[in-house]
Amino acid sequence: MISFWRIPGFLLLAVVLFQAVDNPCSAQQQKKPPASKIPRGSGQINAPPVTPVQAGRRQAVRQAAAEIDLLIATLHRSNQVTPTEQLDDDLFCRRAYLQIAGRIPRLDEINRFLTSEDEDRRQKLIDRLLSSHDYVSSMFNFWSNLLRLQDHPVNNNMLAQPFHEWIRESLASNKPYDQWVREMLTAEGQIWENPAVGYTLRDSGMDLDHVDNTIQVFLGTQIGCAQCHDHPFDHWTQMNFYQMAAFTFGTQTRAPAGNRQRFSNGPPLQRLREEMKKQNPQYNVNGVFSRVINANLFEVSDPQGRRLKLPHDYAYDNGKPDQPVTARPIFGSLPEAAAGQNPRHQMALWLTSRDNPRFTRNIVNRLWKHAFGVGLIEPVDDLHEDSAAVSPELLLFLEEELKRLNYDIRELQRVIYNTSAWQRSASAEELDPEKPWLFPAPLLRRMTAEQIWDSLLTLAVYNVDSFTRPSMKSLAADIDLDLNTAKPAEVRKAAETFDAKYSQAAQNRITRQRNTYKGKLVLARASELPMPLPPDHFLRQFGQGDHELIESSSTDGNVAQILTMFNGEITHMMLEAGSVIYDNLLKARTVDQRIRVIFYSILGREPSRGDESTAESEIRRAGSAGYGNVIWALINTKEFLFIQ
Repeated sequence: MISFWRIPGFLLLAVVLFQAVDNPCSAQQQKKPPASKIPRGSGQINAPPVTPVQAGRRQAVRQAAAEIDLLIATLHRSNQVTPTEQLDDDLFCRRAYLQIAGRIPRLDEINRFLTSEDEDRRQKLIDRLLSSHDYVSSMFNFWSNLLRLQDHPVNNNMLAQPFHEWIRESLASNKPYDQWVREMLTAEGQIWENPAVGYTLRDSGMDLDHVDNTIQVFLGTQIGCAQCHDHPFDHWTQMNFYQMAAFTFGTQTRAPAGNRQRFSNGPPLQRLREEMKKQNPQYNVNGVFSRVINANLFEVSDPQGRRLKLPHDYAYDNGKPDQPVTARPIFGSLPEAAAGQNPRHQMALWLTSRDNPRFTRNIVNRLWKHAFGVGLIEPVDDLHEDSAAVSPELLLFLEEELKRLNYDIRELQRVIYNTSAWQRSASAEELDPEKPWLFPAPLLRRMTAEQIWDSLLTLAVYNVDSFTRPSMKSLAADIDLDLNTAKPAEVRKAAETFDAKYSQAAQNRITRQRNTYKGKLVLARASELPMPLPPDHFLRQFGQGDHELIESSSTDGNVAQILTMFNGEITHMMLEAGSVIYDNLLKARTVDQRIRVIFYSILGREPSRGDESTAESEIRRAGSAGYGNVIWALINTKEFLFIQ
């Protein structure tokens, strides 16, 4: 057990904190406490309903999980590995919530699980969490890191939030993974009519980087080096790269403003700005007026005639500089279904094919690492033909299982979380880059930035899931324009509506009125906050990436994290009247009960005798402030921050 007292010094809080805890039964004799500064959610969640897992498949899940356990047991016997012990129920509950829901469990959730006498309580808890909005939130964070989601990629004129809402909807409906990827790769139109175009718009103007990113995310393979020269560590050539890039090079992400057939009245931005100035010379045609016009110009299409050519300095003997390139996959061949399709659709069908050896392997390897902390093949985003899995048999089983499940990745996660292997006590053994990790247990890992943030909110805020981002569902009705015929008055009206409902300032007004603490700290799940956040935000300080690069997040520690945990608003907030943990303490009647409330709420376990003794001593020494001191001490421990 990690000692929770191993922190730099013992923190003292003002005595005013927890002053009501000393005598919670005398509330009627006390003055009515001031209204809490901590906002409370309504309990209603403005999000698509989550399709539940099928309870009738529990036996099939157990059988598949048992097969995985047999394969891991074989791996252990062959390598003389002794696995760790199975988790006790309390720590299993904590891990399940952190892994699947992205947060620690509430006190009532722990109590419900630990008092259950159902022999299948673990499997049923996994099922309930996989069927929850918590799961959607947690997996959205997973994909936002991979897909480099930003609210305004490229520039402020591009609006990506409809794409982000579509991702949440796809997760909630449990859309098959292969279908989901194909929809992203082939989507056409504007983002408010077909939100999946957000995937292609993310790399607008970066044609060659787009194919490199796509292959890395969905095939776990890096071909970027071959953009400039033959790959030094793989067999990809520069010709291979350009042939692969030719599939998407013809795709355009902006309407051709200079095309007279499309815009017979001339380039719309220039025309509308000039007409507006003639009507009202004082009107500001920059800012939101131009932004709405530019937002309408972003669209994904595949016009014919645009072909990729080899670079002007191409130096290999299998082609000539500026030679047009014919699209061809980097390995394998196009499936029969691709015949007659446009190049982008051909690439999507090839990439997501069951016969593509890396498509299925990549996602099962990523999901395994998501669960265990280490992939069966490492690194997960640099697969080679000769990449060896720690257990080829296990990797093959997972691939075939996902195909059998018709690419239901949530169901595969369900199988993984039901294994004895995943339910073992985490291993603190250091990874040796020279030796394979043989999975004696999941690796001991620090929570992600999102897990820490969402866990602290769980301790402080009631119904935080109610605080969702303002929806973009009515965006099309409000700002969609026919730019060939639009008049300045139409653009002005759309600009005013956009500014009032959809701009960052408008969203800030909504959140400031509804879910901010002291008027500045927005209280919402990490998945419901802007992307990227400013560098000084709690989430960024704890390693959330800026989403410029694939998987840019980090769990490394730094001094700023220590100072934030000691002095930040979010840790102060939970010690105020009206926080979840504060109210739970008021309900407990004895010092003993209150100490148990604190330990179960923060660490998910009951206190040991030594824990109780130390906590009681601090409470006797500091009086009512001692409860706050114990809470503050616990949230600054490794035991809180790490997933055991």
